[in-house]
Amino acid sequence: MNESSPHRTEAAHAAETPYIYADNAATTPLAPAALDAMMPYLTYAYGNPSGIHRISQEAADALEAARSRVASCLGAALPCEVYFTSGGSESDVWVLTGAVQRFRDCYGPDAPARIITSAVEHHAVLHTCEALARNGVEVTYLPVDALCRVQPEALEKTLTRLQRCNHEHGIEAPPAALVSIMLANNEVGTIQPVSQLAQIAHAYDVPFHTDAVQAVGHIPVHVMELGVDALSLSAHKFHGPRGAGALYLREGFSIPPLILGGAQERGMRAGTENVAGAVGMAAALEHACDCQTERMERVARLRDELIDRIVTAVPDVYATGDPDDARRLPGIASLLCKDVDGELLVVLLDRAGVAAATGSACSTGETGPSHVITSLGVTDPRWARGSLRLSLADDVTAADIDALAARVPEAIRRARSLSAAV
Repeated sequence: MNESSPHRTEAAHAAETPYIYADNAATTPLAPAALDAMMPYLTYAYGNPSGIHRISQEAADALEAARSRVASCLGAALPCEVYFTSGGSESDVWVLTGAVQRFRDCYGPDAPARIITSAVEHHAVLHTCEALARNGVEVTYLPVDALCRVQPEALEKTLTRLQRCNHEHGIEAPPAALVSIMLANNEVGTIQPVSQLAQIAHAYDVPFHTDAVQAVGHIPVHVMELGVDALSLSAHKFHGPRGAGALYLREGFSIPPLILGGAQERGMRAGTENVAGAVGMAAALEHACDCQTERMERVARLRDELIDRIVTAVPDVYATGDPDDARRLPGIASLLCKDVDGELLVVLLDRAGVAAATGSACSTGETGPSHVITSLGVTDPRWARGSLRLSLADDVTAADIDALAARVPEAIRRARSLSAAV
């Protein structure tokens, strides 16, 4: 995040105080390697990959090369298990709705289609589940503990109960159409025990999906090791282009298309492919996975230093999420501040030269505390409304941490004084 970094705005360059972008969980700047890879397909290599002439074939070759590169980074068995989408939200909607339709096609309308998810999922999952519920799908929301972890025992207990219900009604079908649990929480950074959860789901013949949008590019993500049937990702979370994402579908786990029309993506997603987006995503993902362990350790160390300095400098502030580095994204520092309005705090930080967030960018504009924070058991409004998320990129420096450690406590004090004066 040095002053020549793309994290700086033009206005920040002219400002006396360098502006620090600490909202990388919302989106990241495009990596130079991704932009370089995209440029031919934004200019002269403009062919439609569905054509048969040489310009189209050039585009088609680039698309399939990008598919192979993304599959390799994810540890997928086959490139054809990767389908390009417009981003994580589309991938989530596709797999949730597709799994329900798959279940109904296999077991008939009398078998109850159920989705099991968690209370702290991204809104792309939660709002899709709400829509499915209005169409007769039963949705179970698993709780999390104070560290934002789904307990495997809760999933096992739920599946056992639903299986027993099926047996009592003479229904020969799995207890659910899908289990969907995110790999890492986008607000507090807790990494879920997805491998263990997937094993439990499979023991009941239920497929497992994970929303890995916040995790891919930041921690090692290998679909075979996780044992998942489906996985969603989005390029702009790891310095790739916006409007590009992917859905991994394990061979043998098929769902109906979400978008009908042409034969693109092997008939699974109609519409002319975003070749430049796919190529840029592949380049960004390869760059993110290069020397990933070393970067993770360095960022986590600086994140911990930042948290320690903030909670030491100002009273009634504590960190949320799992404190264990092995179960927490390296770049997310999530804090709760007593007697602070989170949105006011973000405005004050912006004026102080820091881009931060109260939680998920997709929840901006909603009133009330974050659903993630309340799911942790934080119900006192003096605490629940004071969430702050600082999300660091892998180019964060010690100087950035020094600046954040000075500006954030001062902004918290200012927000408290303003709130008390109202």
